[in-house]
Amino acid sequence: MRIRLLIADDHAVFRSGLRALLEHEEEFQVVGETGSGVDTLRLLNEKEVDVLLLDISMPGLPGQRVAREALRAHPGLSIVVLTMHEDEYYLQELLRVGVRGYVLKKSTGSELVQAIRAAHRGNVYIDPTLAELVVSPYVGRPSTRLKDPMALLTPREKEVCTLLAYGHTNAEVAEKLHISDRTVETHRTNIMAKLDLKSRADLVRYAIDNGMLKFD
Repeated sequence: MRIRLLIADDHAVFRSGLRALLEHEEEFQVVGETGSGVDTLRLLNEKEVDVLLLDISMPGLPGQRVAREALRAHPGLSIVVLTMHEDEYYLQELLRVGVRGYVLKKSTGSELVQAIRAAHRGNVYIDPTLAELVVSPYVGRPSTRLKDPMALLTPREKEVCTLLAYGHTNAEVAEKLHISDRTVETHRTNIMAKLDLKSRADLVRYAIDNGMLKFD
């Protein structure tokens, strides 16, 4: 019986190329594609899926939440994260959630195939370039995040966080940083997830508490 795959990524061209790559493997069957977290959870309820290939930077629900809710509703599901993020935070959080694979988008197709096979067998596969993070003394210790939460944010996320805290809209932040509105929304979603914030008011309070805002 072939391994049934669902591809969740918001870039249609990337999904198309990934589907073509995976369908060259006789053991794989791509049963669907989706471009958002909400649609991913819906399709998981509609289709029989063995392995979910999940991008964690899709619009809407944060990738961590998609993974958590997917595994809660489908305990037998295996999730392989396919991402651009070479970030210890994401790796730690997603391993805690229960994903079985973490592969960088710059990796080779053969590494992704290995990750899918390993995840389907119930094993864990981490991209070789991130192997040192698995043995890091900080992995699995949430208290380290609380000591210096600012360390969780990338330089760009700090810029976005500051501008949002000053009251700028996504469009205004995009114009100031010369990026797209969609990229700003992705950064905003990641900031809220990393810092466990629920609202803009929480974000403003966080920025003030951490000296990110300057008042004359």
